[in-house]
Amino acid sequence: MKKLRFAYTFFLLAAICGSLGCLSTESPSRGGLRGTVTDSAGKLLSGVRVSTGGSNTYTDTNGEWLIESLEPQIFSVIAEKEGYESLSKTVEVLSGQTVESVNFSLAEKGSLYGVTASTITSSGVTITFYSRESSTSWVEYGPNTQYGSKTSQTATGSLLHQVILTGLTPSTTYHFRCFAIDPKGRSLSSDDNTFTTQYTTRADAPQDVAAVKAVGVDAIIVSWAPDTGGDLSGYFLYRGYSPAGPFTAVGGDITLNTSYTDTAVNPGEKLYYRVTKVSGSGEESPPSQVVSFLLPGIVRTNLVWTSESNPFVLSGDLLVREGFSLTMTRGVSVQVLASDQWDTDTTSDRKVEIKVQGTLNIEGFSEAPVTITSASPNPNAGDWIGITFDTIGNIDTSHITGLNLSFATDGLNGVRGLPIVTQSNVSFCSSSGVKCVQARQKVSLSNVTADGCSSGFLLASNTSVIVSVASCTAIRCFYGIVSRDNFGSEILGNKVQFWEVSGLDLGNILDTARAERNVVAPGSNGTAVVLRGNDQLRRNTLQGQIGIEIRGAARATIRSNLILADKAKNAIGVLYNGNAIYAPASHSIQANDVWNLPGGAASRYTDTTGAALTGISNDLFVDPALQGGSPFVEFPFVSFDYHPSSGSGLKGRGYSGDDIGAYDVPAQ
Repeated sequence: MKKLRFAYTFFLLAAICGSLGCLSTESPSRGGLRGTVTDSAGKLLSGVRVSTGGSNTYTDTNGEWLIESLEPQIFSVIAEKEGYESLSKTVEVLSGQTVESVNFSLAEKGSLYGVTASTITSSGVTITFYSRESSTSWVEYGPNTQYGSKTSQTATGSLLHQVILTGLTPSTTYHFRCFAIDPKGRSLSSDDNTFTTQYTTRADAPQDVAAVKAVGVDAIIVSWAPDTGGDLSGYFLYRGYSPAGPFTAVGGDITLNTSYTDTAVNPGEKLYYRVTKVSGSGEESPPSQVVSFLLPGIVRTNLVWTSESNPFVLSGDLLVREGFSLTMTRGVSVQVLASDQWDTDTTSDRKVEIKVQGTLNIEGFSEAPVTITSASPNPNAGDWIGITFDTIGNIDTSHITGLNLSFATDGLNGVRGLPIVTQSNVSFCSSSGVKCVQARQKVSLSNVTADGCSSGFLLASNTSVIVSVASCTAIRCFYGIVSRDNFGSEILGNKVQFWEVSGLDLGNILDTARAERNVVAPGSNGTAVVLRGNDQLRRNTLQGQIGIEIRGAARATIRSNLILADKAKNAIGVLYNGNAIYAPASHSIQANDVWNLPGGAASRYTDTTGAALTGISNDLFVDPALQGGSPFVEFPFVSFDYHPSSGSGLKGRGYSGDDIGAYDVPAQ
């Protein structure tokens, strides 16, 4: 022990010294810069000289350039070419890295300049710009970079260009670009610019604006409180597709009604509305507070939800129709009401469901997951149904990454299969976190956590495909991972903790079905693993009142497992509870370590009568020397470390030279 303690101290000091730099003599390595050069129209430019002072290069035929072997520091990078305005950027070169996307857009000499938007009112603006040569000109404008509106081209050339736009929407951001044709016939254009129209002078915006679904049709009813002023001329209703607009007038003409039914909407779209009042003099009030509504129903268009429109409040069922798609990008937040407000079926449970017959793509990640949960202030498991991939759901084109889903009945439910699911969390579901039956193709789950569900992962009756659950976690579930009656099964490298009934419940068709390197611990008074079929159980770490229970007609292959069975609680290592009398030739139980039941104890391997099982090969009684200490404590921690310590007796003593248990014994 003294030698080991000395070696550990030496390596610790060496690691500390290395982290402080006392073992390092390397100087910072050189870096580089890379980018492209285009003209103002986006065309790639070759032969552009790019320089940093001491180094320079020229762009190739693809407009690309690269300068290497630069000292780490801040450079002024200049791009220049005859016939174009030169341009410079300040860029920091980092040690050992090539800084990407140092891009330039060079304006032709003779391009437009001095673009301004002035005299901005609630409905108009004056656009001014200049050209270096006398040119004819026009302006394109609109609520986004697609523009959509265009002024007439001037008949004669000029150096000063001025255009007045009228008939604009109050309090709306517009995009515009200026265009000209010079005497040489060259087309000139400015960059995209924006301006925002002003509010009007009328101060009393409409109140109590609300949006709801129209009964029985795909439409939204917008309503507002009536005006009591004597100079009211009417109202304008505006619609937008983001909370910041742009907003465009709905219905065209001014109206004296205090509600409007908007039928130009699509289920699955979140729409935004605001209302203005118009006085007798024609002045518009400032807009009302913006209200929004997500229309439930059958999605018949390709939709993309983004976090800019959070939250998406789902008040009724949403069905993604075959041939169409819904994509939820990173950071999207969906709140599901606990009751479908628009369901008129008196026999229905009125719970909301997202059903997929087409394509569903969820594209979150750890820092910005897609979150779908109950909208209730006091949520409960089963508040909503969950996400169901229907029989005809397009699982080939769907994928789920970075999803946090909670308080459903079945979080993810594949009626005939699931897309690939990874890096996701499903919690507090009343039935199952992830469920799949009768899949048409392989089911693959990885890095998925199921927490607080009745069944964490329920994969059953997929009789023609293999199911794979890898690097997943089931915690605080009645049943951790259930894999039964599948053609094949791969349960690999998972963690199951604090289950109530069973950690793993396995019973599959092929004898190549396998459960390996899983940590099913700490457990409860239940069974760590139930074997019902032909599955191979190899190199797992298991802890429960019963380590492994063999049921029904199972033909058990149990090898190289670490079974932690507490003798103080009268735990059992392996229990045979099959249909027929135990026959050693029907099972292969080899090289397992049952700790801490004493060697020779009947409870290490027993049947339901208490009789010891026979035919056990290379039975081990070895202290695993776990890094977390003794696993037999009254209140185990979820963070308990089940890795064996260096020098553990589990090294190489399993079947065919395996280390015993889910983790390799570290080298001394």
